[in-house]
Amino acid sequence: MAVWWWRRPSSRGPWRLLVAFLVVLYLASTPIGANILVGGLARGMTRITTREEARGAEAVVVLGAGVQTVKTDDVILSQLSTTASLRILEAARVYKLAGARLVIVSGGIADGRLELKPEGEQMATALVAAGVPADRIMLDLEAKNTRDHPRTIRPFLEANGIHQFVVVTSPTHMRRALSVFRKAGYDPVGSVSLLRSEQLKPPPFWLPNDDSMFLSDMALYDYGAGLLYWWRGWLK
Repeated sequence: MAVWWWRRPSSRGPWRLLVAFLVVLYLASTPIGANILVGGLARGMTRITTREEARGAEAVVVLGAGVQTVKTDDVILSQLSTTASLRILEAARVYKLAGARLVIVSGGIADGRLELKPEGEQMATALVAAGVPADRIMLDLEAKNTRDHPRTIRPFLEANGIHQFVVVTSPTHMRRALSVFRKAGYDPVGSVSLLRSEQLKPPPFWLPNDDSMFLSDMALYDYGAGLLYWWRGWLK
């Protein structure tokens, strides 16, 4: 755009592009823009509220969402992302509601440059804190992305004779996750986690904020990932 301005200083094109960019950035950073983006992915994706809706599920499969790790002097500390923490809370809720036998945590090291420990380990610790007995938790530390989950949890399902399960993930991720599982021959029930903690009040719809920008970024990622998965034939 700078070259365009330099070569054609009287052109209105660069100004229009700049204004369009600022408008898109503004919308993405506000609740109204974030809700539009999230709504396109989350429409029809709900939380189960009764045991009947779980359709006899014997396990809850909670998908990883990232862990933050830091290292100094050979000491590593890890912390779950807010998205992962919300998934954990939903998995614990569904486990108790459905009377499931197991919770399978599926999340390994997605990016070795940023994650120094498998996120599944931290998620399991959080599940115990949320009231799930440690002996009811199984760790799948091999999965690195959404496409991996059906393959890496299969041994856990087969070893425990589990035929029906609930998948827990974020609203923006659920449609793609369920489609990947169905492509692999499963027919799980989906139960979405919350987008934000309940004690946080939504900001005014017109006010830019970090939370809305984060949700917009998460939604745009899943739009792109969904397109890629469709193009590669990984969705049903």
